[in-house]
Amino acid sequence: MVTAQTLLTELPSAFPVELELGGATYQIQSVLRFLAGRRIVLHASNDSGEFVLKLFAAKGKGQQEYKRELAAHQHCMQADINVAPILQNAEDQQGVSFIVYVFLPKAVTLNALSEEEFPLTALFDLFGRCHQQQCYQQDPHLDNFVLSNNTLYLLDLASVVMQKKPLKMVTCLNNLSRLIAQFPLEQQEWLLNALPGYFAARGMVLDPIVEQQLLGKVSKARLYRQTHYLKKQFRACTMTRYQKGLMMEAAWRGNLSAALSDRPLAALNQAMQDGIALKKGNSATVVQSELAGQPVVIKRYNMKTPWHFLRRCLRKSRANVSWYNANLLEYLDIATPRPLGFVEQRFLGLRQKAYFISEQIAGRSLADLADAEIQQADMLQQISELFEQLHRHHIYHGDLKATNVLVDQQQKIWLIDLDAMQQITKTGFGRLHKKEQQRFLRNWPVGETRHLLSKAIKV
Repeated sequence: MVTAQTLLTELPSAFPVELELGGATYQIQSVLRFLAGRRIVLHASNDSGEFVLKLFAAKGKGQQEYKRELAAHQHCMQADINVAPILQNAEDQQGVSFIVYVFLPKAVTLNALSEEEFPLTALFDLFGRCHQQQCYQQDPHLDNFVLSNNTLYLLDLASVVMQKKPLKMVTCLNNLSRLIAQFPLEQQEWLLNALPGYFAARGMVLDPIVEQQLLGKVSKARLYRQTHYLKKQFRACTMTRYQKGLMMEAAWRGNLSAALSDRPLAALNQAMQDGIALKKGNSATVVQSELAGQPVVIKRYNMKTPWHFLRRCLRKSRANVSWYNANLLEYLDIATPRPLGFVEQRFLGLRQKAYFISEQIAGRSLADLADAEIQQADMLQQISELFEQLHRHHIYHGDLKATNVLVDQQQKIWLIDLDAMQQITKTGFGRLHKKEQQRFLRNWPVGETRHLLSKAIKV
């Protein structure tokens, strides 16, 4: 059995676990949200049914969030904004305050829905009603809204801001821009077509001038959201386990906790020893192996010489850079093997060997495909879309050759080897993108394949 205070600081390596809380005993099935030391949201059950338990540290920011959560829940209930009912709550029970929510049946977060299933009209209507009722969700990511029995519910009420006076339009547009920034750039036209529904919920008509103001705010919101998302990959949170000290820095997805939470370096070295070598080089060793019961690829970056160590020990390791860049591509919806973690071995803070772990994608490199396979319309279209995405988001891969594009068994392409990748925010990207295009084309001799690829990537 675990304690509520323990759960706030350290996640169990496996579930279910038992928890006593407020005079009841629960089986904790999974973690839904986690911010170390402040709050945790749990899916729990007992003989009475299923529940969502939200635990807060009973001091500091945790306690402030607990009080905001209760106040926002009361406000939403009075304003007829759909929120899950509260069954029980208590303040400062042995260092933890808690709320027990009804578990909404068949609840699905908006993040899990396809465009065809997405209740966009209902979402804009909800935002319009919230703004009319002088409140807004200041953290409007799509996991903060769930659909249950065709009803849209608002979550994470501690992030709901309430005001005593009507909201200013600039506040509403800022909030709307943060919502729109949650969606891929490619879906912006779809969103803007539905935007009048928001204004209709407020008894207003969309003004073209207001729409232009909103578009400017959306661009800034996209940059802010990306920055915030990538920072989360270097701290302990719902999706990431993170450690940093004089002897090691590491981050990994929660599903690797059973393998890495105790002795990460020993576990990785053993996995590499047991795996199949894909590349043995002086600077990097790549192995296909298994961790926590799942197939993975582990890339170990080596220190070749003492001089190499002196040059690299104070810089971010290439494993760290690969972790950052893979998360960036995943965030931008550019296909790359899912990043699962990185571990840096350190000595008194100085970086030594480093490991990058990603999901294993079975397939061949683009360099191994026959000309007839590359010349297929679908393959050329994918390559064209890849270069369009890189250009749209100002991504410079740094070594975009055919061997760094993986083709899986369903003929889908994946971008790999990301340790030289950069997102170019200053001038000069056009020149670098052109250089990347030319580097890519040099993989094929002058002929039909190179001609078709040149047209696809718009050289």
